Amino acid sequence: MLALALLAALGVWGLAWWSGARTQVVPFAAFQSLLEAGQVQRVVVRGQQATVTLKQPVPIQTLTPGGPATREAREVRVRVPGHLTTPDSNLIPLMQQQHVDLRFEQPSQWLGILLNLLPVLLLVGWTALVLAALVGLEWWATRRVKVANP
Repeated sequence: MLALALLAALGVWGLAWWSGARTQVVPFAAFQSLLEAGQVQRVVVRGQQATVTLKQPVPIQTLTPGGPATREAREVRVRVPGHLTTPDSNLIPLMQQQHVDLRFEQPSQWLGILLNLLPVLLLVGWTALVLAALVGLEWWATRRVKVANP
């Protein structure tokens, strides 16, 4: 059971690492400066997270295990506070002025569904494992033990 939990944790960590390896996370101020400079082509908002596609690669300062590094990135992620994406904020008119393709999408529910099903799957798997062990033990015992008929 501990091995399954560890495997699941490694899978979630690997998925988060792999999805984060493609896009760099930047502060909101850096996103605003890129927007004002006319570098933004598309913004896809999913909940509080936005994926920003730039018109051309720009150098982005990132933190790596070896220290800060500068990488060329064409796509970045930014955490967008909810009040900035409402129609009365100045962010949407600025995007319209810059002809940015703005999309709002529903966040994916699959991770939540899988995490909710994980205890049920573990319970069914554990039960099947115990039943298989009991059936195997019974089969082994019937082969080994010979009862004499009186």
